[in-house]
This record gives sequence, C-alpha cells and structure tokens, in this order.
Amino acid sequence: MALYFVWSSKIIERNLNFSDVGKNIKNVYEAQVKKEFPALEGQREANFQWEYQGKKFDLALNLYDSVYQFYAESPKEYSYFNNLPQNWEEDYYGMFLKQDPKDQTISDLASKIKELAKKNKLSFDEEIELALSFVQAIPYDEEKAKNIEQDTKEEKPNYPYEVLYEKKGVCSGKSFLAYSLIRELGYGTTLFEYKDQKHIAVGIECPKQYSTYSSGYCFAETTKLGHKIGIVPDIEAGTNAAVSKKAFVNFGLDQENQNNITKLGNVAIFNKLAGKSYELVSETFKTKDRIDALEKEIALSKGALTALKGQIDKNNQEIEAFKNKMDKLKKNKEIEAYNSMVPQYNSVIVKYQKEASDYNQKVDTYNKRVAEYNQLIKLFYN
Repeated sequence: MALYFVWSSKIIERNLNFSDVGKNIKNVYEAQVKKEFPALEGQREANFQWEYQGKKFDLALNLYDSVYQFYAESPKEYSYFNNLPQNWEEDYYGMFLKQDPKDQTISDLASKIKELAKKNKLSFDEEIELALSFVQAIPYDEEKAKNIEQDTKEEKPNYPYEVLYEKKGVCSGKSFLAYSLIRELGYGTTLFEYKDQKHIAVGIECPKQYSTYSSGYCFAETTKLGHKIGIVPDIEAGTNAAVSKKAFVNFGLDQENQNNITKLGNVAIFNKLAGKSYELVSETFKTKDRIDALEKEIALSKGALTALKGQIDKNNQEIEAFKNKMDKLKKNKEIEAYNSMVPQYNSVIVKYQKEASDYNQKVDTYNKRVAEYNQLIKLFYN
C-alpha cells in the first residue's frame, strides 16, 4: 500500500540558494549513506512459514534490533532543492531499494530460498515463484493500509528490513522486499505504481508478448498469497489488498456478491532493472484463458437458465391452474367437459416435460462448468 501518494508526506522542498546550481537536486538517501551502518546488536531469530505448490516451507533469519532501528530512522521522504526533477520518483523509490554493503540480509534470504528450491528440485522459474510466495505470505498490515487509504498522513513506507523484522507490511514495503529479493536472485525487475488506487506492485522480467502493459515485465502481486505472476488482480476498496476470484455455486443456490472491489487503473513504471526472464508465465496464461472462457460461459448460461426457469415456473403455474379446473369439473361430475380438456392437458404436460428435461440438461452442463472453474481457481490461487 503506497501511502506516499500524499505528496506532502513524500516530498520536502528545500528553498536554499547555492552558488553551484548543478548541485540543486538532492536525494535524502545521500544523508543516509553518511550514516554509519550499526554494529549487529540485539540478535533475534525470525521464523517464516509459507506454502508453495501445496508444500510447506520454512526458514529462519537472524535479524538485529540495531539494524531495524537504523532503517526505522532512515529518511522516508524525498528532499530536493529549487525545481523538482522530472525523474524524482525513480530516486525516491531508489531510497528503499538501495542496500548498505554491510547489510547481507537480502543475500542471506536469497541463499536460503535457493537452498530450499534445490532441496525440493524446483526449476529456476519455480525458485522465483517460491521467493514471491515467501513475500506474499508475510501478513498484510490492514490497520496501516486503512490509515493510508484515509490519508492520515501519519504512515510512511517501510524498508525491506523493517518488513522482515515486523513480519508484516503493506504493498509498498512488501513490493520493495520482493524487488530486492528478485534482484538478488538475478531476475530483471521493476515497480508498478497505481497512483489513483494508492497501490504498488513489483514486476518480473518476462517475454514481452506475455508482459503487463507490453512493458517486458510481468505484474507480481505481493499483498496476498496465491496470486500468479503475470495476472493483475482486482483489489479490495478500503484495504487495497488483492482479492482472488470467488468460486461459483451450482445453479439455483444463492451466490454471494463480491462487493467493494476496485480495478487497478493508470500505471507508472519505475526502477527498471534487466536480468533473467521468467518463462513459466506462458503456462499461467493458458490456465487464465480457460478460466476467463469458463467465466463468460457461466455468465451467459446463467442468464439463459434464469429466463428458462422463469418460463418453466410460469408453465407449471398454468398446469396447476388447468389441473385445478379439471379437478373441479370432475368433482362436479361434469364428465363431458372434463374429457374434452384431457387431450389439451396431456399435450401441455408433454411440452412441459420436454422443456423441463432440456432445462435439467442445461443446468447439469452449467454445474459441470462451475465445477471445472472452481477447481481451476483453487489450483490457480494456491
């Protein structure tokens, strides 16, 4: 969740006069690099557990109170002199993506993920999926996200170390962590910023024909576990966490609506970095295309079935009225009138039975599509 779209909390303007106008642009990070990286004090072991491909994974990292304090006190606003440079956001995000040479945390994390991938005989692309699922599994800080959404101006982005130390984060910090980890694993990466929705995500280099916005990078969501590389999800209004597709229910059962869903809109792309390309996205799109096709078929079928059911219910009411009239004739022993209605009644029943049979077959087809769809999204978001 990118709180820093509130510009007043993102930028500090320094109205100072310098004789050397060539030095009129300053990045806050310049102040940070002058600050000495601390001695490693207050060691604590952070344990992480998550799932990938139906298997459970875990790893432990040694983190330090002194390093956490170092990042907590590091600049989180962009400072500039005179005119705001055109590419200031590249510098701003770069603050959170730079790493002190003495800080080996991301390198250690990447090494542990590589070890897990090797142990479980995962391919290089599966290794990057494992890394992303690690970040996704870190709990989403909904309280902070809501404060950001409400523009409280009290929240600031977190550095990757802070996310690991606190074991929680919003889209900004988790995306910075994912970016740093993807970079360490040798893949190309970038950041996707959605200013209007106050959301940020990471991109992973991939074949251009599958890439998001033809950027050469595939969208990768960090807020929730199970979102595939290359798929841009909808987000939940109020928290801006990604939402998965809901399962359908069989025809005739109540379907719970998915309310307060927002689509990601205009995007800006920052901090592009070239590296290895993620190729498994082609398989993801095969599954996505089938899911999308089933979703359309189910929507169309539901509309047709609803109309057909309405007609059958109407016909059933007419049959009941017909039958009641015949029963009344029979009770009053108006046999001739009764017998004259029998052929018409039988014809209506035959027509009704044929319509009901056709309806039941279509319901069965609908329910089979629902079952296939639900199985696919269960696998897709696992």
